[in-house]
Amino acid sequence: MKKIKEQNENTYDFYVQTRRDQFFKLHDEEIERLIGEDGKIRAEFAESVLACPICGNSDYEFQFKKQGFEFKRCCNNRCGHVYADPQINEAALVNAYSGDGQSASDLWMDVMLSEVNQNYDRRKYNLGIDAIEEHIAAEADGPRRVLDVGCSIGLFLDVARSRGWETLGLELNDRAVSHACDVLGLEVRKKLLKDARLPDNSFDAVTLWGVIEHLKDPVTTIRESVRLLKPGGIFLTFCPNAASLVCRVIRDLATAYDGHDHPQNFTPQSILHAMEQVGLENVAISFHQPDLDAVLHYIEGRHPYVKDGTLKENSSLMRLFSGKFREKAEELILDSGLGYKMMTVNRKPIA
Repeated sequence: MKKIKEQNENTYDFYVQTRRDQFFKLHDEEIERLIGEDGKIRAEFAESVLACPICGNSDYEFQFKKQGFEFKRCCNNRCGHVYADPQINEAALVNAYSGDGQSASDLWMDVMLSEVNQNYDRRKYNLGIDAIEEHIAAEADGPRRVLDVGCSIGLFLDVARSRGWETLGLELNDRAVSHACDVLGLEVRKKLLKDARLPDNSFDAVTLWGVIEHLKDPVTTIRESVRLLKPGGIFLTFCPNAASLVCRVIRDLATAYDGHDHPQNFTPQSILHAMEQVGLENVAISFHQPDLDAVLHYIEGRHPYVKDGTLKENSSLMRLFSGKFREKAEELILDSGLGYKMMTVNRKPIA
């Protein structure tokens, strides 16, 4: 499978061109308002996590604290999931993803709609369709149907439709739904998966692109997705990899570790364990986005993602990791399962 190697020529440029720098600034300001004088998330916003959300094991290893959240690693050797404690309560989450034109969640729509980000995403989504079509075993007597849960602005559905698929999306953000329906002409319903009331065995594929890390109870969502799949159908996820090189090196500075938006931080081991629990067969896992720039920036004492004026364009480390050596380094990162993002392709058994 082809890999997504670079989102742009330079991580710093990518963050500015997509307005990620502005999003994270506003996002951090919003989280600060949730933190009390004791440095913890205030009680009215917090729900304690008493056990691993994937396997239910209550034993954990403390990793670090960030923005009022503790990050814990499950001690079950078959799982090893990393999760945030506490979680933000559901009412606050729904409000965050609804978007009111003033919030960080609305600014995230500007990120999604930027030309640079859309170009990156279209490459990613085409790889996803390739993987689904390679591994699907569901019988089809007409156009195949795909459900995208948390479809955002509908770009994946647009790509799938151009490849001959019938599509349906679920999304909560008003602006995203409007773009998907009014601009792209897609069918998108403003509903949670649990409230959509879709029939059994009605889709050839169900996808969660950058969604599963946001869920309070991911196993329940996976199980509901399996119900909707035809036998032999594909369940695809794309999410950050907590075992990636960049997460191991920069740790709490990694954008994946966001207790407000990412209560779940999957490793290859924990996401495959989640699939196994609901009876899915993993047929492929691939790693993408080496994020080498963020690692190099950090090693040189700079912010991993946002340019702060101290960048030495011709530093010896940046010169070393350039040209063919950079290509080899990025290939090694991805081939070793250390890419910042990972895609799993999982199949519902036929019998």
